[in-house]
Amino acid sequence: MIAILKNRRGPFYLITTFFAIIFFAVFASSLAIVFSLFLIAVLVLYPVLLDWFSRLYGQEDIADEVHFAKTKDGWNIALHRHIPPIPNPDLAPVIVVHGIATNKYVIDLDKRHSLPYYLKLRGYEVFAVSLRGAGSSYHESRGGYEDFTFDDLVKYDVPAIISKVLSLTESKRVNWVGHSMGAMIFYSYLGITPKSEKEKIASFVSLGGPGNLNHLGLSLIGLLSRFPRARKVLDLKFGASMLAPLAGEIYTPIDQILYNPKATRPRIVKKVMKNAIENISEGLIEQFMSWIETKKMSSLNGFYNYIDLQKEITVPSLFVAGANDAIATPDTVRFVYERAGTKIKKFHVISKEEGASDDYGHGCLILAEKAEDDVFPKVETFLREHGTSKKQSWFLRLKRKFRQNIRT
Repeated sequence: MIAILKNRRGPFYLITTFFAIIFFAVFASSLAIVFSLFLIAVLVLYPVLLDWFSRLYGQEDIADEVHFAKTKDGWNIALHRHIPPIPNPDLAPVIVVHGIATNKYVIDLDKRHSLPYYLKLRGYEVFAVSLRGAGSSYHESRGGYEDFTFDDLVKYDVPAIISKVLSLTESKRVNWVGHSMGAMIFYSYLGITPKSEKEKIASFVSLGGPGNLNHLGLSLIGLLSRFPRARKVLDLKFGASMLAPLAGEIYTPIDQILYNPKATRPRIVKKVMKNAIENISEGLIEQFMSWIETKKMSSLNGFYNYIDLQKEITVPSLFVAGANDAIATPDTVRFVYERAGTKIKKFHVISKEEGASDDYGHGCLILAEKAEDDVFPKVETFLREHGTSKKQSWFLRLKRKFRQNIRT
């Protein structure tokens, strides 16, 4: 009791503490009010500011051509084609696919921040894709926009994209590079497609593609599952475009989930916010939230368990994770790497410890200032070794690997 009394502060300290709390409460409230008024002003003036935003952060398409792959359910999927100045006929064409809530610009932003452009300069013919509901992709009748799901991307988009690229290039095989959900849909496609279709795939690269979503339950993304009405009223694309000038200037918990600001420049984040963010279809977000809540990744009809089917990944595969990635943690990428049934597979974590410029976050894998030094060469080396237009014998693969080792 005596010890407790000795540790008590006098009345003066109680009074000053009380006023300090009041001061900070008023100060915080004032900041919140000022910020709210700022957002309201931006919202009211948005039509006037739109042209200014576009000139500051707009981005032209750096691809050479645009084609469309028609799906069996009426979608026309935009394929932005990069034609190499000096084509290498030994290399199979490469399909590069974005993740959820984005379009092709997140993987093909500008000449410095574009894996497709990087590969194009090295002899590959590359197609940067905008999946259904994103970018220039469109439906013959817009009625189906809100209804598509992850299952639809796997069942319709992936085979239509592969078929169109094979037709355009007259190649017998293609490579698939997927970032985030762009990798997840290919995990699932390889799980459900017959062997004859898998033979059309030369190699596969996963950039931050999680093998499960169990770790997202307590994150900000997981919390969305508890607020179903909020998910339906938010216009993600409009909000991102409106807040583009502030992106990268104020580092929030959401930014921490999406990228590492030490590796990705604020101006690039602004350009992504203005050009690459898309709304998420209701069916897709509901399916993702169900997976987070149940910790199971099943098709809506219950016929497929996408996690169990990861063992059917039997094509040469490269799995790349960012050390600071909160969406596709190294453990969740390693999870699918270990389950994959292919005999040819590699796993990399992009981190300072492994020689990279920094510990990469989710978006950093494709947008970091030094991604063309830390990530892109790993992808290109794997594609050059395994992503050939014709299937190689074990002897030719060994010979090619021996030559690469001599050069390095």
